[in-house]
Amino acid sequence: MERAQPLSTQSSGTDQTADRLSNRYRVLFSDSKVPMLLIDPTDGAIIDANDCACHYYGYDRAQITAMKISEINQYTEEEVNLEMRRAMAEKRNHFFFVHQLASGDLRHVEVHSGKVEIDGQDFLFSIIHDITDRYAAEQQLKSLNQDFITLLENTSDFIYFKDKDSRFRFCSQRLANITGHTSWREMIGKHDSEVFPEEMAKIYSEEERPIFKQGVPLLDRVDPFFDEQGEKGWVSTNKWPVLDKSGKVDGIFGISRDITDTYKSEQQLRIAASVFDNVSEGIIITDASGMIIETNEAFCSLSGYSKEEIINTNPRFLKSGYHDPSFFAQMWHSLRTKGVWKGETWNRRKDGQLFACRTTIKAVASPDGSISQFIGVLTDITALMRHHEEVEQLAYYDTLTRLPNRTLLSDRLAQALANAKRHQNTIAICFLDLDNFKPVNDQFGHRAGDLLLVEIANRINECIREEDTVARLGGDEFALVLTQLKSHADLEQVIKRVLVSITHPFSLPNKKMVAVSASIGICLYPDYPHDGDLLLRYADLAMYKAKEMGRNQYFIYQEDKF
Repeated sequence: MERAQPLSTQSSGTDQTADRLSNRYRVLFSDSKVPMLLIDPTDGAIIDANDCACHYYGYDRAQITAMKISEINQYTEEEVNLEMRRAMAEKRNHFFFVHQLASGDLRHVEVHSGKVEIDGQDFLFSIIHDITDRYAAEQQLKSLNQDFITLLENTSDFIYFKDKDSRFRFCSQRLANITGHTSWREMIGKHDSEVFPEEMAKIYSEEERPIFKQGVPLLDRVDPFFDEQGEKGWVSTNKWPVLDKSGKVDGIFGISRDITDTYKSEQQLRIAASVFDNVSEGIIITDASGMIIETNEAFCSLSGYSKEEIINTNPRFLKSGYHDPSFFAQMWHSLRTKGVWKGETWNRRKDGQLFACRTTIKAVASPDGSISQFIGVLTDITALMRHHEEVEQLAYYDTLTRLPNRTLLSDRLAQALANAKRHQNTIAICFLDLDNFKPVNDQFGHRAGDLLLVEIANRINECIREEDTVARLGGDEFALVLTQLKSHADLEQVIKRVLVSITHPFSLPNKKMVAVSASIGICLYPDYPHDGDLLLRYADLAMYKAKEMGRNQYFIYQEDKF
């Protein structure tokens, strides 16, 4: 059957959905501070989850409602059935499972499930309680066969019982530790004001006043505390009135659990959620033919189109011309064979600007197996792509001349050598050093020298082919990789063109004219079938030979000349 939509997600049936969301549902489900799930019993699909469940499991609503409960519950089907039979035998109305969070952490949970009917369809309404710590404590107690005292001395929770005067009758050792007592027995008969800082004691006293006066429990209250090291933390507190035979409040039983890590994580999740809201994902839903039937405001903002302009149109209006037909063919192949496609797309806004998205498209199947809808989720990564380009530029290119640097040269040279070996081509590795460059720096300053280097880089680039490489090694040193040379005449033609180009005078900003030349050393492959680093060193030696011969010329490396 077609998967039901999350009850908290608006769609084209917004009014009908709103009618189902009664005030009771909002209070008991949406606004509850306890994780709750709505599950399709036919296939285990998670139909809806409240905010608390999303925070607990670490997924957003779109992610969790795309999952099945079997992806979270770590029990096998056989183990689930065994637990259900055990619950029936023990006459309990809840089940114990192990759930996996988005982080990969495994949590023991107590699940209360019941059948609810919505629009004539049966669902499982599940309330999840994290009992990981309790489970660990219980297992420890079972394995060691400990009694109540052992629990008090070993639990990580703050457990306590106070009499009608709010004085401790007993407490856990953990509570005694944070109040500076060696044994929990030393706490007996003491008041909060005697063991806690004044600020904390006042908070605890005020929250217990309604319990003593009205007999109402205090549930899921988050209170501050100071741990054994004096660091401020947070506890989840539950306190219940203890009644005497006449029904009067005779004391208070309380359990407080250290949730400092969870509390901090939730704070970070709220911050992350705020960031996510500001960089929200665009969502579009199309029918089987590709016509858009629903979208969200984030997509409207991302594309620059209004919702009215988008509905009943094909997403082709986003076409940027960036992707060729084979790209879309692969996309559709993945959707038809796997039901999902993920990748990066370049799209065009209404104003003509391009934007990049990390895109996920999922096919929704109807009961007969045919595709009924497509859901696309687009995350704007334009800034990330631009940043990636900038980082790549810094990592592989010289910041002054924008030529490849030594790192990129090494990579391209390795590729050129591999290609030459495969196709038995000749390549030339050239080491170029400027003649008389230092006087330019000394006489006119480094700014003039930099401008000269940029102009030289441009001139060299104009002399070589697109498939060749020129790189700046540093200072006034450059390297050239000339590929697919058919003869020495080809090489000589390129090198002479470079030498002549460099000797043309340069005009500086101060209108002064300067002239430099270059000496070039060359090493040929496969005459010397070595790695790129060694070939470059040979070219460097040859360059010095060219300088010795009078400069403004080149010399081809010959082993017997050195």
